[in-house]
Amino acid sequence: MLKKTLLRTVVFYAWIDFQTWFAWSCPDTCYCFKELKVFCSNESMTEVPKDIPVHATELLFLETSIDMLNNNTFKENKDLQKLVFMNNKINAIELEAFYWIPLLTDLEITANPLSKLQVGIFNKLKGLKKLVITYNKIKKIQCELFKDTHNLESLALQGNYIANICSEAFSHLNNLLELNLGSNQIKTLSNKLFEHLPKLKVLKLNNNGISELSDGTFDTLGELTELSLSWNNLTSIPFDILQKLLSLKKLNLIGNSLKVIKHKTLFTLSNLTMLCLNKNQIEYLSVGIFDGLSNLISLSLNGNKLQSIPSTMFSSLINLNELVLSDNQIKTLQNNVFHGLTALKHLYLENNSISYIENNVFNNMSQLNTLTLYDNELTMLPEGILDSLYNLITLSLHGNLWLCDCPLSYLLKWTKENQDFVQIPEFTCAGPPHLKGKMISILKKQDLGCQLAKNVPESGLLKILKGNNPFSSSDEKDVPTNTCSYFLNNNGSLFLYCELIVCSMMTVNVSILQETNAITFTNITNNSQPHCEITKVNVTITVT
Repeated sequence: MLKKTLLRTVVFYAWIDFQTWFAWSCPDTCYCFKELKVFCSNESMTEVPKDIPVHATELLFLETSIDMLNNNTFKENKDLQKLVFMNNKINAIELEAFYWIPLLTDLEITANPLSKLQVGIFNKLKGLKKLVITYNKIKKIQCELFKDTHNLESLALQGNYIANICSEAFSHLNNLLELNLGSNQIKTLSNKLFEHLPKLKVLKLNNNGISELSDGTFDTLGELTELSLSWNNLTSIPFDILQKLLSLKKLNLIGNSLKVIKHKTLFTLSNLTMLCLNKNQIEYLSVGIFDGLSNLISLSLNGNKLQSIPSTMFSSLINLNELVLSDNQIKTLQNNVFHGLTALKHLYLENNSISYIENNVFNNMSQLNTLTLYDNELTMLPEGILDSLYNLITLSLHGNLWLCDCPLSYLLKWTKENQDFVQIPEFTCAGPPHLKGKMISILKKQDLGCQLAKNVPESGLLKILKGNNPFSSSDEKDVPTNTCSYFLNNNGSLFLYCELIVCSMMTVNVSILQETNAITFTNITNNSQPHCEITKVNVTITVT
């Protein structure tokens, strides 16, 4: 009983407090907060109530049946500063509907069947700072529509049917900071459209039908920090269209039909931190296109048609944190492809056709946290390839063609040694047949068909692997640090592993003798370093 009494007391005082929060003079279908903020939401409401508190500063109408704002609608609400209509049925606004509320700073009309804005409708709103007319049915923006809204800082017009914008429509908006024209039906842009927007920082033109950009379109936007042109029909970017956007930090070109980015198109964008080129038709990357982008943090190239990445392509991106190359057609990764990416933390390479990765491709990338290689065509990873990735947190390898024989022993060993530190989703063998579908994490080295490693006599091996060193004697006893071993697996494949000192040039000759002829493979490798260095040599001979 005592608990019930206490509960009733608490509820009573809460009710008292609640009532003091709300004003008593409020329309029946609305909620009034301290007579200043009024919220109305009732589908039966067909007009703005006449008994709204006269000193209200904010009005919000949500999901009503109000279909018109006439010249006298707000005659008694001259203190209004914020007015919002969301998901109503407004299809017409009379010319002087906002005449009585000159103090308005924030006006939003969203998700209505409104198809037209009369020139002069905003003439009395000289203090307006934010104007949102979104997801209506507006088709046209006239020349003088915003003539008297000089203080406007944010203008959102996305989600309409706008196809025609007067080239002088924004000429009076010298203080505009944000302009959103996304999700309309704009096909072309006049090169004078943004000419008088010196303070503009954010420009969104996404989800239109823009197929080309005229020279000079963005030349006066020196303060612009974000430009979105995603999901248009652009097939190319003019060479100098972006060169005067010296403050740009975010450039979004997702979902166009770009096939190539021309050399030095991005060269002047030294402040760029995010570049999105994903979901285009890019087939190759021109050497030098990322030069000058030393502040870039995120680069997205996924969903294109890239088959290869040129050596040192990203070498100037010294601050890059995230590189997305997934969903392309990349086949191989060579040693210098990621040269210079010492700050990279996230590298996404999934869903390509990668079948071969050179063993030093991830050297000097010790900051890497995330590496995704799943859904490729890898059968093995070369020995030592992951050894420099000290900070790796996630490694995804599933969906490849892992051949679970002796060359996979390095990867098996590495995953077992690092399983407590690195998240590695389960991945399975694609072959040989007796191991197909087996989880690699439960295998042992013996399961891979590896025989005990045997030392190969150096005198015999040097007939196959000959290190040519002009700075030392040709006598074999003068090269005591050359070490080689071999494995012979159950399938009859022979694997030779060597570490050789190479000072200038190394010639590898492999000869397979048959009854009638001999097949010889020769490879020559040059050491460009001024000193001798140890070079790893792997040779696999498989009888098929």
